[in-house]
Amino acid sequence: MDRLTIGIIGAGAMARRHLDVLRTLQDIEIVAASSRGKERLQKLAFDYHIPREFRDNYEMLETVKPDAVIVAVSAPNVYQVASTCIQHGVSALIEKPPGLTAEETRKLVQSSKKVEGQFMAGLNRRFYGIIQNANRLANETGGLVSVMVQYTENLAPLRAKKIHPPEIFEHWLAADAIHCIDLLRFFGGETRTVSALSSRWKTGDSYGALIRFRNKAIGHFIANLTSPGRWKAVLYGLDMRIDVCPLEEGRVSKRDGTVTELKIDEMDTKFKPGFYRQDNYFIDHVRRNMPIERPAANLEDALETMLLVETIANS
Repeated sequence: MDRLTIGIIGAGAMARRHLDVLRTLQDIEIVAASSRGKERLQKLAFDYHIPREFRDNYEMLETVKPDAVIVAVSAPNVYQVASTCIQHGVSALIEKPPGLTAEETRKLVQSSKKVEGQFMAGLNRRFYGIIQNANRLANETGGLVSVMVQYTENLAPLRAKKIHPPEIFEHWLAADAIHCIDLLRFFGGETRTVSALSSRWKTGDSYGALIRFRNKAIGHFIANLTSPGRWKAVLYGLDMRIDVCPLEEGRVSKRDGTVTELKIDEMDTKFKPGFYRQDNYFIDHVRRNMPIERPAANLEDALETMLLVETIANS
């Protein structure tokens, strides 16, 4: 498969970030866009020179028959749109979360096994240059001993703005904190046991989880939806510590006292961080008809993250 035809579903900010990358790749043709919002769809098509516009996803898939699609719709709509793509056997990069619940994600896994195609969850933090370098360094120097990932987000202002539908706040760990929870699995690997706690406050919830991975490393997850702050990760090895805060920056502290900065990937400054590597990976694997594997998240991998999300959320 030489030249790929790509459709985009969704016309918001995330669709634009994907298109910023896709239009720089060779042998790619953006053939159609689909969205229920007429004005945003028309503006997207005009700005990115997309020849065909659809208000119905099913019609786009049936009429255009693209080789692959980018699913960049709002979180409550991802599952239904992804299901439609899978039913058509069209390879899809599906923005997180692949379903608002683990059960929805499980259904996507089951239906995807009945068709040909590559289906990938858009957990783009895995593709940050800093994250990949930190993971590589930890593995090259004896492996991970423990890892801490912290997620903080003040939900009160977001609720007041009424930008998101109410159900999103009931599934906030799946809708947004999934990125940080997924990084625990990305760094630590397969989980063995999970102990989690949560507390409810007037302005939001707080969560804590202790995870033992099968490789004996211990994971710590902290989430506060009551206060502002930065997402961060700290990796502890046998003779070094890697601090990643914010997730786009990192530094390595060695036992001998030396501290070095992790090099920032140029593509993480030119595009939305992680998107160039992520989208390039997806396109390459569709073109070569290769299975989606680590560092990417296929739907089975995403399901494992969703199960961890729900274990923490339901604590």
